[in-house]
Amino acid sequence: MNYRYADTPESIRVAVHEVASRDSVEGILLCAAPDDGLDEWLDPFLRELDVSVFGGVFPEVIHDGENKASGAVICGLSSEPHVTTIRGLSGADPDYTSALDADLPLDGYETAFVFVDAYATNIEEFIESLFRTYSVELNFIGGGAGTLEAEQRPCLFTNEGIIGDGAVMAAVESPVTLGVEHGWREIAGPFRVTDSDGGTLHSLDGQPAFSVYKSAVDEHAESELTADDFFETAKAYPFGIARMDGEQIVRDPFGVTEEGGLDCFGAVPEGEFVHVLEGEPESLIGAARRAKTEAWESDAPVEGLFFFDCISRVLYLEDKFERELSAVKTDNTPMIGALTIGEIANDGYGHLDYYNKTAVVGAAEEV
Repeated sequence: MNYRYADTPESIRVAVHEVASRDSVEGILLCAAPDDGLDEWLDPFLRELDVSVFGGVFPEVIHDGENKASGAVICGLSSEPHVTTIRGLSGADPDYTSALDADLPLDGYETAFVFVDAYATNIEEFIESLFRTYSVELNFIGGGAGTLEAEQRPCLFTNEGIIGDGAVMAAVESPVTLGVEHGWREIAGPFRVTDSDGGTLHSLDGQPAFSVYKSAVDEHAESELTADDFFETAKAYPFGIARMDGEQIVRDPFGVTEEGGLDCFGAVPEGEFVHVLEGEPESLIGAARRAKTEAWESDAPVEGLFFFDCISRVLYLEDKFERELSAVKTDNTPMIGALTIGEIANDGYGHLDYYNKTAVVGAAEEV
């Protein structure tokens, strides 16, 4: 795997050019941590590159078993990526099928990296368009880009520069096998979603969502859940959307509305049933280990691992998060990725979903 980590604007530019100049490299995956001056120099730099590039800004990046809150990870790809850019991911028309090339699997592409603006409103609709177009013919891996400042700003990279309110899909010929696990368990519910609008959950079982959620959490949390200091407690108690097969889809509540609803990363559709979940460090770390095992059978040849893990797992695990990274890292096998705001992947059961608080591992035979 041709990859580098760099932590200053000049060293990032040098590393990108160095990786891109290698004979075996036909494209660049670039994952960067937030930086106040990033737009000023990176946007023109991306436009001037003569190699295909894609990626985004994420709360943190992952390089060889370490999470880093600054700098960038650069990965060279041996096949030229077919990059599709979707603009206006919060637009009025959420059908994105016409923008997708349905013939990619026929042309030999097997895997697609997908990054979305985490604060766009039509992420689920875009994911549905991907599944309608490609079904299980492509494996998908990626996640939500942006910062934890909860405001939308340009955060996705292509040769067109840095874009916002959009999505980037980069299809490559290299096969990547996936593992998807979260490690959270049910402690309350199920509750029926009786009123919701996208990621805003208004009511559960006909009652204001915050009051129902608070009653469930207060029975288990060490401190009382309040609207003023909501996320400090809520980060340990996500929702799980029930599914007939496979693990529940986790949704991360991050704020309380003035009307007593809950804002979540990702949609919570009306009519669904949700549980309140709880985790503990060992169960989350064990889930990441299982995700690696699912992605990488012990006797399969692997050139590198891609790890897209939720930033809220870092906020929950704190200093124990290094154990989660160690559970995925394997000696002498490169591992890169990002800590995302929501994760995108197939789960091995025919589902393609946008997750929260979930560990996604991809094992690549050839990068």
